[in-house]
Amino acid sequence: MEVVPWDQYWTLLRTDATSGNLPDIFNVSQDRFFFYAENGAILNLQPYWDEFGVDTSLWGSGMIDPYRWGEARDLYAAPVNWDTIVMFYNKDMFDAAGLDYPTAEWTWDDFAAAAAALTDPANDVYGAAVYSEYQSGYTNFIASTGIPPVVGAGRTECTLDEPGSVEALEFLAGLYNDGYMPSVSLIGGASASDSFNFWLAGRVAMVTNGSWNLPTAIEQATFNWDVVQLPRNPETGRTRSIVHSVGYVASSNSDAADLAANLILYLVSDEGSAFFANAGGVAPANPAQQQAWVDSFGETSVNIQAFVDALEDSQGVTVFDEIWDTANTELVINIFDLNVPVVDAVAQACGFIDAQLAAQ
Repeated sequence: MEVVPWDQYWTLLRTDATSGNLPDIFNVSQDRFFFYAENGAILNLQPYWDEFGVDTSLWGSGMIDPYRWGEARDLYAAPVNWDTIVMFYNKDMFDAAGLDYPTAEWTWDDFAAAAAALTDPANDVYGAAVYSEYQSGYTNFIASTGIPPVVGAGRTECTLDEPGSVEALEFLAGLYNDGYMPSVSLIGGASASDSFNFWLAGRVAMVTNGSWNLPTAIEQATFNWDVVQLPRNPETGRTRSIVHSVGYVASSNSDAADLAANLILYLVSDEGSAFFANAGGVAPANPAQQQAWVDSFGETSVNIQAFVDALEDSQGVTVFDEIWDTANTELVINIFDLNVPVVDAVAQACGFIDAQLAAQ
């Protein structure tokens, strides 16, 4: 087994793919999968799922659809773990404002009303910060309209100019323009970490963020808090989290393809995935082990189950390296810092994204 630091891993992996010297088994992420699939670097695992009768639907479409490839949409990767997005909220702020805590049945309208009521300009406190970067922010609202955010599942066209995308972005931009959400500059950046730290500092009541920040919140938050699923789109009734799953893949050049596939099948089985579940930290993709992950946090009043519930109707990551900065940062800064109108910001983003898609 070879362990490579994160900041070197993807560079080394691309070098190995170009030279044809990939490991027999390695990890990919949904946003990086496109490169390896397009270049024929990974083994099609679908024949093994079929041979051994694995019910891949148990993982849920959000975890596996971004790992499908080819006309038959075969599944090339086995999901190992996942992270979902929920809303972290400051219960003390809700109490001070005399508001009921949010529920899983909250709609966008409920959320907007609370954001307005929780904003306190005199003390420089904001109601919400829910737009930051691709996975943690605006895309979850787009997904609840039924539109795959930024690019479609087939990675052939920009979807930011679809009516549902524009609707979601206009909704969020309205909250920002009304002063209920801070600017990117005020938060200190467009990343999920920036908005989460702004929440930890007590500057904002509600923030959308991922399960990876759950341990930090438990350890560092100095106020009463909890988490809840994202608000529901008032028209579709859906709450949809962007789910990201790391997956095991096998090299298409492996001299031991059957053995590699066999090991992957074991590692994602009930027995194999128990190692991850019992260790805590990342959440296992195997549904049989998800309660063990919840239990690994011990006695807590935090609604950790909300992260698992967010899997029920989730959207997998469809963006990839070449358009990552545009989808992750530039669009957010244009709308929520430079005050560029949504239609103009979307047109600019789609112009670049469609050009990159055409070049694939």
